[in-house]
Amino acid sequence: MVADRTGDNFFNFRFPEKEGFLYGFNLYALVSGNDVLLFDSAFRTQVTKVKKHLASEGLKLTHVVLTHFHNDHAAGLVSLKGDLTVLGSPEYRKTLKKNIPQTVTPVSFQSGYTFGDFKLGFTAAPGHSPCSIFIDINGRYLHAGDNLMGRYDGTAILPWVEFDQLENHISSLKMLRAMGRDRVLLSHGPELSGRKNINRAIDDRLSYLETVLDTGGKCSFEEAVSGCSCSFTGKEFFHDLLSR
Repeated sequence: MVADRTGDNFFNFRFPEKEGFLYGFNLYALVSGNDVLLFDSAFRTQVTKVKKHLASEGLKLTHVVLTHFHNDHAAGLVSLKGDLTVLGSPEYRKTLKKNIPQTVTPVSFQSGYTFGDFKLGFTAAPGHSPCSIFIDINGRYLHAGDNLMGRYDGTAILPWVEFDQLENHISSLKMLRAMGRDRVLLSHGPELSGRKNINRAIDDRLSYLETVLDTGGKCSFEEAVSGCSCSFTGKEFFHDLLSR
């Protein structure tokens, strides 16, 4: 684990890819006094290391906000206490497969949530999962969860989506592009910065997803990515998409 701290109130806990595993993890955290709000929990191994590091600095994990409830984002909740405040999409029950000890508080897409000096805004962004959300942090960062994925070496990871959610995923990516953000945080891979780079990353995913949708899935992988400016890893996600 690599723990980067910006100023006194923002952490990025990075877990680089392990051999044979497609992606690593980012667990971002906000600090207010001695309390910490964490975005996602990953698996037990990752969140336990984060919690131990926070304790070494006299900080306590009190809140977790889930970008969505796939196991690699929510399974770590099982190892945390039940008095933890957990927030996520009102649609979380469609995705959550674990028996977690916490009660999930649905986020408000209208009023957001305040944590110390941080104002969080939430936007429904279904596609990768029914409960995916975009999270705005003080207008400075936009956490995109798994709507965009990458590896730490800069390689783009192919979108993971079920076929009947293709249109939703496309709509969410178009919405992200229209937001015109300059800094986008990812759950997997390095932060994307600069409007041009972010738009290119979005457009490459859109080209792939729209080709698959327009052909009804009757295309080869090479045809699906032919309009993309990048080389994708995660070809298995293409086969998963067409097998469902």
